[in-house]
Parts: sequence; C-alpha cells; structure tokens
Amino acid sequence: MTLEAAKEAVDVTSGTFLVNGLPANILFDSKAKYSFVSCKFGGKLALLVEKLDNALIVEVSSGKFVPITNRIKNVVIDLNGNEFHEELLPIELNGFDIVLGMDWLSAKDAEILCRKKIVRVNPPGK
Repeated sequence: MTLEAAKEAVDVTSGTFLVNGLPANILFDSKAKYSFVSCKFGGKLALLVEKLDNALIVEVSSGKFVPITNRIKNVVIDLNGNEFHEELLPIELNGFDIVLGMDWLSAKDAEILCRKKIVRVNPPGK
C-alpha cells in the first residue's frame, strides 16, 4: 500500500512520527504479525544490524514468502512525546518507512479507532 492510498482508505491508520529524530511514515497494521522497517529507512538510522538466531519467513502483500534474517535494535519511536525503544525487522517496503504490527500493538495494549484514524497506546511506565 502506498502512503497516498493509506490516507484515503477508511480501514488504515498511519501517521508521520519521529524515529531516532528522523520523520518517518508509520503504518499501524493489525494484519501484520511482526514490526518492520524499510531497508532504505533503516540505513538512515545508523544503527547496528544484527543477525537473527533463527530466520523468519514472512508472507508479504503480494503473496510471496520472504526470508528475514536481520534485526535492528534500539529504534526510538516518538509518538507525540512518548518514546518507545523497539526492535524492527528490515524488509523492502513500498510507501512506508515503518510498519508496526501485532507484536508491537499487543505489547503496548494499543487500540485502533479506525473511523477516527487514531491509535491509543499505553506509554512506557504508565
């Protein structure tokens, strides 16, 4: 999905937030099992890329299965002044810099209000 399509879709919640001080287009995706960072944006973060102990096989929207062998730790996502320190999986993404999936949404006990395009998240320590 492109950024333009996400803005028009009624069932998609996204926004632009700071990630390690850089503006990033983030998709909150309850259909994704994991959370991802685009390879292009991940390179801008200047963080260490580490090998996963066990590779993951992820099905992407085209129906293809893609192996994921790396992770990027210490990604700081700033959602309106609340910082979340995350680990993301680098993958080729079209249109978004980051996709926050169910691993992230459930860990933060997030609520997505689709009609209002709002994501309510419990900030760290609260």
